[in-house]
Amino acid sequence: MMDIFKTEREFYQRFPSRFYICTNCGYMNPDPYNCQRCGWRADGLLKTMDKGYKYAIAKTGEIKEIFRPIELEKG
Repeated sequence: MMDIFKTEREFYQRFPSRFYICTNCGYMNPDPYNCQRCGWRADGLLKTMDKGYKYAIAKTGEIKEIFRPIELEKG
């Protein structure tokens, strides 16, 4: 399943922390694509192994796969 946002701004309103959980090691990163601890890349060969977050920006037609935003983690 993929969420669709009208603009990039709408995405950041939904996920304001701008922190993401690495799908490989679980480390919290400020970068949605590159893990600072283990070096895993959400845009690499194996992507996020279907454990990440996929979304589209309607205005530009871009589809992105990133690490999961911390707002989606269960507290």
